[in-house]
Amino acid sequence: MCIGRGGIRGCCDVDLRAARLEESERALCSVMDLSYLAIPEQVHGREYYDLRSAGAIGALLARQGGLVKGARCDALLAASTQVLKGSRIGFGVLSADCVPVLVRARGGWAAIHAGWRGLANGVIANTLGALEGVEEAAVFAAAGGLRYEVGQEVIDAIGPSAVYSEALKDNGADSKGDKGGFLLDTAQTALKQLRAVIPSIRAEAAGICTISDLRFHSFRRDGERCGRGLTFVAPGV
Repeated sequence: MCIGRGGIRGCCDVDLRAARLEESERALCSVMDLSYLAIPEQVHGREYYDLRSAGAIGALLARQGGLVKGARCDALLAASTQVLKGSRIGFGVLSADCVPVLVRARGGWAAIHAGWRGLANGVIANTLGALEGVEEAAVFAAAGGLRYEVGQEVIDAIGPSAVYSEALKDNGADSKGDKGGFLLDTAQTALKQLRAVIPSIRAEAAGICTISDLRFHSFRRDGERCGRGLTFVAPGV
């Protein structure tokens, strides 16, 4: 499930920014019938945190009393079913132009946050390598290839998997001054990376640009005042 600017019907005043994240987590859990919501402290790296066992989840709960920002990483691994007795847990990532990806495998689920740095650092490949029997993936709303202008250094950092075009002054891109650049399609780049690791994967992208679509939060469009979207999965019991 992906939550954007509209929030959830019946859930009041949900704010997923850092200052109110834990408060909003409690509200979301109440509405979604969840015991906890696991959200990492995202760092634009390549590491994942494995929460596929009751022991791993219990260790975080014992350490800090909750699962919000319990690990500094950009992906979470979850079991195919709920593993903590008597609890229903959602596993998700926050985004505001970065790419949220959910992956389903025979060996569990992954929720991945991949900004351009994560795409360059290999967070998708690193996370997929920890899952057995990867079957399908969904790439949700992210900065699109008509609006997300980046410099040559970003394209070089991502490498051959980057999906981009040259930016033109009259194409509506969010150009910073008159310096030339490239338009990076982050969702298509993520799809390319998914298929490079698992050629047989069934993977699709939402085709929604967070910069263009006002239903979604966008750091490129709104700057520091923007909120965050939440993409999460709650495995069955």
